Amino acid sequence: MIKIIASLLLIIAVGFSSQAQDDTYNTEERKAQLSTDSMNVDIMVIPANYKLYSSYFDRQMIEANNISFHDLRDTILSSLADEVALAFNDSVPSGVILESKSGYPIDMDFVYESIQYTYEVVPQPKEKESTFGKWKNKVSKKDKKPEPKKGTYMEGGQIVSNPETRPMYTNIKVLNNDFLYLLNKRYHAKTFVFINHYEMAISTSTHQVAIQSDNYPRIIVVHFTIVDVTGTEIHSGVVTRNASSYDNKLDYLIGTSFYQIGREIMINWENSK
Repeated sequence: MIKIIASLLLIIAVGFSSQAQDDTYNTEERKAQLSTDSMNVDIMVIPANYKLYSSYFDRQMIEANNISFHDLRDTILSSLADEVALAFNDSVPSGVILESKSGYPIDMDFVYESIQYTYEVVPQPKEKESTFGKWKNKVSKKDKKPEPKKGTYMEGGQIVSNPETRPMYTNIKVLNNDFLYLLNKRYHAKTFVFINHYEMAISTSTHQVAIQSDNYPRIIVVHFTIVDVTGTEIHSGVVTRNASSYDNKLDYLIGTSFYQIGREIMINWENSK
């Protein structure tokens, strides 16, 4: 009897040892795969962190696609990055960072922990000024009064409230550009397109009657930043597209809206050169 118990304990111990070795092997194998995967691109797309995903229509889309919230969110963020890379790839070799496709969110920590998110006023496109326009601006600057400070603050012993009415967006600042040099060495990328924030919302101008009848446009807002290998910003902003409130299928969203969003981001990048 004692021999039988001893034999069973030995089998269990060997099983645990083998499992531990398998876990270690899988971890090391995954790290080796990430370090040896090759992809030569000029432009690399970085998907949005799942924490910066927000959608008013998750319930409808979960039911229509018969998937969980996490699968819906991850599919949207991954597919958006793929379509943006595809749009850039029409003219420049482009791809999505391979670490985002490993199935292990921790593999992207070295990217997300090296950037800082900021909430800023949406930059306005620069327009070429005529000679008269330059002269007019030069003259008007002499009499131009400084704009009042935005926000709520104390002034002269009183509380002053001056809310920001201009559109805002989520931008990023690179805190440590070591990871960009690492990605440049690994994938030869020189330009990086960050998808900072994904939103699907209802327009503030939508009437309550339209919402009740479920007949109104949805607004897809994608916040993005493009930087070079040193972390210097090349361009940033938002791209907005409308989608029908009846379109809950992922294949329609990905096939019609995401590629067009990628095209607009690419055009913004080309115009910033």
